[in-house]
Amino acid sequence: MKILIDIIYIFTGNIYNGKGKIQVESYISAIKEFSKKYPIRTICEIGFAGGHSATLFLHSTDSASYTAFDMWDRAEYEDSAIAWIRKRFSDRQISLVKGDSTKTVPQFAGKCDLIHVDGAHHAHFPKTDMKNMARVASVNNLLLLDDCSKSWPAVLKGVDYLKNNDLVHDIEMHVPEGWIYRGAQKGWCIGSYKVKAQTINTSPVYDLPKSISFLDKTFCRPPWHGDTCAVNDNKQCSQWSDECFYSKVTGTLSVSCERWHGAQSVEQVTWDQRETATDRNEAHAKSFNFYQSLPDNLGDIIEIGAGPFTQSQTILKDKNATSITLVEPMAFHYMTHVKRCFYKNGSFMNLPTTLLSMPAEELNNTRKFDSLVMINVIEHVYDALSILNSAINLIKENGLFIWHERLWDNYRGVATPPGNDREFQLHPIRIKTVIAKHIMSMFEEVYASWDTEELRRLKNQGVYFIGRRRNMVAKTVIPQHPACFERSKGKQTVIFFVSNMNSTFLQSQLMMVNDFDNTKSIILIQTDNFTAKATAAVLKFSKIRIMISHQHLQNWRKEVSYYVEPCMFIYPHLTSAMLVGADTLCVGNSGVTVVLMGYSTKRFPNYNEILPAYTKYQMIDQILLLWNNKNASFTSNIDLPKLTFIQSEVNSMNNRFNVSQYIRTDAVLVIDDDVLISEALLSLMLLRWSENPSRLVGISRDMRYVNSMNEYIVRGKNPSLTIGKTMLFHRKYLVKYMQDTKLVDWNSKRYCEDISMNALIFKETNLRPLFVPMSAQGSRKDLSEVDGASVVDTKWALRRTECVQWAAQYFQIKLY
Repeated sequence: MKILIDIIYIFTGNIYNGKGKIQVESYISAIKEFSKKYPIRTICEIGFAGGHSATLFLHSTDSASYTAFDMWDRAEYEDSAIAWIRKRFSDRQISLVKGDSTKTVPQFAGKCDLIHVDGAHHAHFPKTDMKNMARVASVNNLLLLDDCSKSWPAVLKGVDYLKNNDLVHDIEMHVPEGWIYRGAQKGWCIGSYKVKAQTINTSPVYDLPKSISFLDKTFCRPPWHGDTCAVNDNKQCSQWSDECFYSKVTGTLSVSCERWHGAQSVEQVTWDQRETATDRNEAHAKSFNFYQSLPDNLGDIIEIGAGPFTQSQTILKDKNATSITLVEPMAFHYMTHVKRCFYKNGSFMNLPTTLLSMPAEELNNTRKFDSLVMINVIEHVYDALSILNSAINLIKENGLFIWHERLWDNYRGVATPPGNDREFQLHPIRIKTVIAKHIMSMFEEVYASWDTEELRRLKNQGVYFIGRRRNMVAKTVIPQHPACFERSKGKQTVIFFVSNMNSTFLQSQLMMVNDFDNTKSIILIQTDNFTAKATAAVLKFSKIRIMISHQHLQNWRKEVSYYVEPCMFIYPHLTSAMLVGADTLCVGNSGVTVVLMGYSTKRFPNYNEILPAYTKYQMIDQILLLWNNKNASFTSNIDLPKLTFIQSEVNSMNNRFNVSQYIRTDAVLVIDDDVLISEALLSLMLLRWSENPSRLVGISRDMRYVNSMNEYIVRGKNPSLTIGKTMLFHRKYLVKYMQDTKLVDWNSKRYCEDISMNALIFKETNLRPLFVPMSAQGSRKDLSEVDGASVVDTKWALRRTECVQWAAQYFQIKLY
């Protein structure tokens, strides 16, 4: 004990000096006595600060993991402390959960054996922290509360709350006489939370029949066994025994949610601090003979139990795929906490990517895939047969099943040795060979190996298998296991379109939707290639279940439809009243009116391509087609939904702005008839505009510049203008433009209307246009430019300079 106390003294400025030694000795004594009865596997602490108590707890235990919940608002001090602790205890799992503990602890899925509460000491914080920690306490736990004295009334209120609500066993207060620190009486409390015994997994928490049917074969379920499943061998589970879930024939096929959550918490801290970028990927690849039996193109892939790194990253080094779907209940945690998570920014290489942050047991089977990858997954789940049945049904006929699992024919349902079996903590599910062979019978074998270097290294039985799905149907009747993933009773799904630029902007909207009782789930759709910062900004909310990568943007409706009916209308902002309504809502941009203006009959082929395309874009509310040529009729097909045809009285470029009486939306897109904008690019423009509705939004290709001599130039450093080929702005500027008679008159016989609109908006906002970059998905197609003014006028650049100079003088602005 003296050695431990001396170590605490190492920390300069630590309060554990003099009388403080009493508190250290008291904590150590309590931990020592508790350890005689129960193992300490996990330490959870609210309030890391300088890491003094963390050091004490880690030294006082043999192999326990440590998780701290801390605001981390003194990084220069705390970073040094955590670095020292991680170096000193390099063999331990040390995790940090940064942020307000009253919000982060409720999202924590693990269980805690040793709990220390030393967070904020004022207002509601101590009571809330103590209440929240009761939820994550193990059945057998030790509770330590710092500053438990009359100098901290908010702390004592928290203790009273625990007592009055029967949340603690006898709790003892320690207040040494005369120990004053910074003017306050020091003290501490020691006790334990009361936790219902059922969380020990003493018996299955759901009723099952005596037998189950899996792929046309009957198996007894625990505790029943025998030829007719008539013999009852009921055994109890405990901290180090899963015998109540175990069958001598099939192994452990399912466990309670409490047992699974405990394993997940151990799994979480396993990866959070590792620097690796793989999970035995090369060893698995070697066991599959480096996937040489696989075809070059694997089509649409789904990987179940992707972990932070995926096995598909190795498979696809030498193979191709059309898309990938990753199923991983802790996907969003890995993206924000594991440094080298392979899909950290929400995308898997350059493939259209869908992330499902849910257990595979909760997948629906409405979709089929060409290839399914499931490598070393079953032992991490809570219901093996549900996942295996889902996996088989998710594979198309003749599709590929790429599967590896360890097998446990010699396992008996008990940890070996009890108290120090990390394998038991991590992997509650243990299937036997009979189950593996039964699954494989559904496939035509392509590759199989029961004896590999990796299996020998681990001293395990197991199988590496690749098979093609047979055209056969097998009946499975598995009683539904209670869902182990936190689910809301709400009925509504909300879809957010999120970019790097608006990830912060949408925080308040995401929070409102996440906290609303009627919200069932949130889906995020990227509109550009996410940065790690944007990812961290949006993945804070517990009801986010699905993220779809920006490569999916063009077919987001189809992808979303696999999981929910996509919404038809897109709102720039939501209110709580809206959330009571339809089952699905979209947030990110409102509808838009497209304004097209034409003159040349030689461009009719353009309209035959443009109009049908724009009619299909869900975000386009209406297409206004202005025809400026009185001498030639518009004969292209105009019998299309959403299309309003307008015959102009005079041929003037002002006509494209004289349409406010037709428009229902705030957003207006004025676009030339020699380009076709993609739905993805239009969506991105609308998102930028919804963040900045007073701004003019253009496309990067349309950047134009003004030099210090007020000359119009095509290249430069800081863009001043966007040309009229594609311009998005608020409808109010149409009214302002047409009400300015001098401006209208100047432009009536010139091609200056776009520069004038740039100047008008700049005068209103003192802001130059926003420019949206184009990409392979967000593109604009060039069509015929025949009869274009810039094509036939050799002095076009000079005339544009004249427009710039007039507008700058008229509005009294500098465009350069």
